[in-house]
Amino acid sequence: MKQRIILALAVIITGVISCSKDSDSSIPETASYINFFSAVPGVSYDVEVDTSSIGTGIGYGEATGYHSFEAKRYTLYIYAAGDHTTLIGGGQVSLRNDHYYSVYLSKNHNNVLQLLLVEDKLQKATAGYGRIKVVDLSDSYYSSGTQQLLMDYYIDSTRRFQNMNYLAATPFVEVPAGTREQNIRWAGSSIKIVSDSNFLYNNSAQLTVEDQKSYSIIAYGNAFVADSFKLATFIHEK
Repeated sequence: MKQRIILALAVIITGVISCSKDSDSSIPETASYINFFSAVPGVSYDVEVDTSSIGTGIGYGEATGYHSFEAKRYTLYIYAAGDHTTLIGGGQVSLRNDHYYSVYLSKNHNNVLQLLLVEDKLQKATAGYGRIKVVDLSDSYYSSGTQQLLMDYYIDSTRRFQNMNYLAATPFVEVPAGTREQNIRWAGSSIKIVSDSNFLYNNSAQLTVEDQKSYSIIAYGNAFVADSFKLATFIHEK
């Protein structure tokens, strides 16, 4: 049976779905921006906003990049690539003036599709720093099947985010520009999911942070399965 999901199932920002655009009416003809990322293996997707395509054949670990639209309410449509007869998911999205949004598609541990809409609050970092946030699309469970794995995210030896769970999206934090080491650990543990050899799973632990740029680090796949857990880096280009 084909799955169909509505965007409002997983929204972490207030007022984005089906909100009034009255507050934007005094600033007409301004732009808003939307991006789509897929963390679903083995399937590619076509994505439309109303009748405008923002990406075709978007595969596992791929993003459309930001697309610009006039600030108003739209309907997002997600289809299997090349087949627009059956809607996989979507929903209404109110795009506000000069705001940036990302839509993430993933599957939970029960293999059910999930959508997450995140507002990307972009601003220039302090000189000599970049900005990083983490989006957790890895719904990993211990062998008991009843306890979800929570994660802590480190840059170099400093813990930046803790107790991240599936569909969590952190705020941005500033980190020094340069080559940094990423570590993702089991929450409250010294066991590293990314940088220890037993947990590397073909991921690079290094991240090059450019001066005053913003990055989303997207964790996806199963953290307990070799070659499944992955990190993607999305550079936010305004």
